[in-house]
Amino acid sequence: MSARILVVGGGLAGLLAARRHQRAGHRVVLLEAEDRLGGAVAELALPGAGDLALNAGAEAYSTASGAVDALVAQLGLADRVVSPREGLGSRIVSAAGVHRAPTGALLGVPGRPLAADVRAVLGWPGALRAALEPLLPARIGARPGATVAETVGRRMGRRVLERLVAPIVGGVHSADPAELELAAASPQLATGLAEHGSLVRTVRRLRGGGRWGDAGRTAGASAGTRVHALAPTMAALPAALREELLAGGGIVRTGVKVTGLDREGEPWRVRTARGEQLEADRLVLACPPDTARSLLAGAAPEIAEAIPETPSAAVRLVALVLDAPALDSHPSGTGALVAPGTPGIRAKALTHASAKWEHVERALREALPSAASPHLVRLSYGRPGEQLPGREEIVDLALTDASAILRTPLTRSRLADWAVIDWDRAMRRPRPGHRAALDALAALLEARDDLELVGSWRAGTGLDAIVRADDARAAAAQAPQTTPISPTAPTEGTPR
Repeated sequence: MSARILVVGGGLAGLLAARRHQRAGHRVVLLEAEDRLGGAVAELALPGAGDLALNAGAEAYSTASGAVDALVAQLGLADRVVSPREGLGSRIVSAAGVHRAPTGALLGVPGRPLAADVRAVLGWPGALRAALEPLLPARIGARPGATVAETVGRRMGRRVLERLVAPIVGGVHSADPAELELAAASPQLATGLAEHGSLVRTVRRLRGGGRWGDAGRTAGASAGTRVHALAPTMAALPAALREELLAGGGIVRTGVKVTGLDREGEPWRVRTARGEQLEADRLVLACPPDTARSLLAGAAPEIAEAIPETPSAAVRLVALVLDAPALDSHPSGTGALVAPGTPGIRAKALTHASAKWEHVERALREALPSAASPHLVRLSYGRPGEQLPGREEIVDLALTDASAILRTPLTRSRLADWAVIDWDRAMRRPRPGHRAALDALAALLEARDDLELVGSWRAGTGLDAIVRADDARAAAAQAPQTTPISPTAPTEGTPR
């Protein structure tokens, strides 16, 4: 029987939920408070660079599971899929300098601690300390709710934590390893430690690779190259989802903020800031967890109280369009993640977009035909506990940081255009106990068929995790199960 489905939130998770219910034969209405769809998947045009369209948020997706590639193909976007330029790799920047990111790692944990690329970052003392990890008792650092810092630091040593893991946790998850739960950041590592008694053995099973002393020839690409993107920007994904919803008879409204919910018998009654009251048989909240908690406080207090506290992480991005022939050699590959406390650098990540993506390089040359050698570089700021650099000063700071990371002097004379982009609520920092709280919430939601909560705070970091979570829900609807749907494992995403 056709049901009325109302989805609150038009980010990727909300769009996918609306699509899933529409494909099941239901009538769907999607409401988004902002004036556009897509959430953290967005594009921005730079007027000083020929209206070049660039990714203002997520710039790529993991190919680890193939879930996003499958979705893209279903949406008719397969001809827009692009891969990173081969052979460049990414870099890790720390007090030890700028080094190629080790291959065959997961969340920065190396599967071959004595490999040459790992030794280059850690030095022999750090590599030897990490190589002892499989000999440690499995219980060390493995308590329920342990943080990334607790587990990795105790098992792998300080240098692995500070030089390999912290850059990824800060760049990808916008979190502090001392505050981020391992089971939330990487369920694969947490589960593997319990099953195999070792982080190193877990990574080797998941990533493969040769002997510990190999230079990384068989371990596979670095995390930054196991991705795809869409040309010209990732905004093609939410646009295609919207068009499919509309073509199927769905209703999609932007600029509509939901202010309240009522659930007294049947159906749900949803109030908006425009004074409307809408009715729905099933409600999907695809909004931030604090918003969902507030909306459900009166209508479903037990569910509201079970939603875990997941503080947001403010991120400020700076996109620089540079005319800089010295960058033609791609001195830091596709980009770099920066360890906290690295002298002279405040940025937590840099993506050399025109080096990583050939379609970006072509677009730049078309947009700026008079430039000798145009490049697009994007830097990310926003470490836990640090105040964001001011918008007035951040361009000069970004030039200074880019100069250090790319090992190339860059000044305002090289600038063709720039943009400063703020994301205040897109990133979440799961606290210790987050995974257990999600399991308890899933059990409560399993008992009712009129309410659904979706989003990255449940699925994990990255577009791949969100798509896999939606796929799991679709599969569960087709083959009912008696156990709650577990959140999917986050995958290493694009530094932001």
